[in-house]
Amino acid sequence: MLKVAVVDDEEKIRLGLAKIIERTGPYEVVGVWASAREALSNLDASGAELLITDIRMPQMDGLQLIDELRERGSQIAVAVLSGYNDFAYAREALRGGVEDYLLKPVNQDELARLLERIAEKVGVSRSRQPLHAEALIELLLAADAKRIPEPVMQTACAQLDELGSIRGMYAFVVLHAAPMPDGERIAEALAALRREHRLLLREAGPPAVLLALRHGDHADTPRELAVTLLGRLPLSAEPRGGISGVHSGAAALARAYGEAEAALLQAWYAGSPAGTAVSAAASTPGRMPAAAQMPGAARPDEQELRAVLQAADLERAAAIAEEWLGAAEQRRLSWAELDAAAATLLGVLDDSLAGQPGPQPGSRPQPIRSRSWDAYAAALRQELLQRLALLGELKHQSRAVEAVKAYLQEHYADELDLQRLAELVHLTPSYLSKLFRSETGETITDYAISVRIEVAKRLLKDRPELKTYEVGERSGYADPAYFTKAFKRVTGKTPKEYRDSAR
Repeated sequence: MLKVAVVDDEEKIRLGLAKIIERTGPYEVVGVWASAREALSNLDASGAELLITDIRMPQMDGLQLIDELRERGSQIAVAVLSGYNDFAYAREALRGGVEDYLLKPVNQDELARLLERIAEKVGVSRSRQPLHAEALIELLLAADAKRIPEPVMQTACAQLDELGSIRGMYAFVVLHAAPMPDGERIAEALAALRREHRLLLREAGPPAVLLALRHGDHADTPRELAVTLLGRLPLSAEPRGGISGVHSGAAALARAYGEAEAALLQAWYAGSPAGTAVSAAASTPGRMPAAAQMPGAARPDEQELRAVLQAADLERAAAIAEEWLGAAEQRRLSWAELDAAAATLLGVLDDSLAGQPGPQPGSRPQPIRSRSWDAYAAALRQELLQRLALLGELKHQSRAVEAVKAYLQEHYADELDLQRLAELVHLTPSYLSKLFRSETGETITDYAISVRIEVAKRLLKDRPELKTYEVGERSGYADPAYFTKAFKRVTGKTPKEYRDSAR
C-alpha cells in the first residue's frame, strides 16, 4: 500500500486532497501538514513514500522544501501542487527531479494516474532490496503482486523454496481479536506450540502464522494447533482464527493465505465464539466471501447518494445505506472492501456537512478492529445515523430560515421583532441570527431592509400618485427622513431620483 503525505497551508485543500487520495484506491495518507517546517519534522517518522506539496507557502515554499529533502539525502517521490500562475515554479520543480505536478483544482483522474504510477515504481523499488524470508513472503502476499516483475517473483519463490518449512508441507493461520494482542504476546503463545513457524505482522491485514507440518501430522493438525494458539491469547479479546488447507512450495503461499483469510472472515461474519478456529475445508461453500463472484457493485451508488442528499431526501439516503449493509453481509465483503465502501458512504455525508456549524460527526469504524460483523455494522450504522440526524437538523434549520424570509416578505411593514421571529421557528434569537447569516450571507436586519426597499421601488415605479412619505409608510418606514436615507444607502438614489429615472 502506497503511503502518501500532503503539505498545503490551506486547510480545506489539504484535507480535501487527503480524503480524495484514500477514496481513489489502496493508498494510505500518513501525514497531512500545514507547512514545510511541519513536514520536515514529521516526514521520516511517517514512512511516507510520496509527498504531494503546494508550491506557494509562507516561510518555506515547496521548492525550498524539496531542496532541503534532497540535501538530507531523502529519496522520497515528490509531486507538486500549483495554480495556473505558478507554472514557472512547477517547471523548475520538474527540473529538480519532481515526479509530476498537479494543477489546482486537482483533477481526480490525473491524481489517480499519478498515484498508480508512483505505487508501481515504489513496488519495483521494494522488490529490488535484499529481503528476509518474512519480507519475501509478504511480497508474494501483496495485493499488487501482479505488478511485480515476473523475474523478481521467480527469484523470491526460489529463495523461499530453499526453506524446509515452505518446501515441505505447511498451513496458514490468520488471526483476529479486538483488540489484537501485540506481536510479543502472539510470539509467546506460538512458542508454546513447539512447532516451526513464521509470524507475519502485516500492515495491511491481520497477523498471520505459517505453521510447518511434519510427516505423521494428520488433516486436523492445523486446526488443533490453531485452537491451542488461540487458547493462549486473552479470551476477553474474543480471538478467532482462519486456517488454510495444507500446501507446499512458495508458489502456493498466496493461495494458502487467501484460504485462511476467507475462513477467518467467515467466522467474523458469523460471530463465532471466542477461540473458534475455522478451516477453509470446513467453511460452508455458499457462505464463503465471494463478492467478486456475485453480481452487483461492492460499493453503494455514490452518484445516487449525492443526488438524494442534494434533494434533501434523507429517508432514501438511509435506505441506500441499509441496502448496502444488507448486501455487504450477504456477499461477505472483505474488510478492505467494507472499509472502502464505508469511506464512500460517510465521505459523501461528510461532504454535505462540510462547513456547517454544530457538532462534528465521529470517526469511521474499522472492520478489522471490530469483534464481529454485527459489532461493526452497529458501529457503522451509528455513525451513519448520526450524520443523517445532523443533516436532518440542517434541513430543519434551512426550513426555519425560509420561514423567516417568508414572514418578513409578508410582514415587511411591521416593526422587526427578533424574539417574535425566533418563537415562530422555535429557536433562540441568538442562534437564529447566526443561522440566518450562515444560510444567507446577510443579517436578518439587512434582509428585512432589502425586502422593504424592493417594495418601495415597486411602489415608486407603479404608483406615481403616492407621495414619497406614503411610499415610505407602506414600506415600513414611518419617518420620511429615515426612509430617504435608507433608500439612498441601498440604491444610491433618493426615492424621488429613483422615480424620475424609472419613468
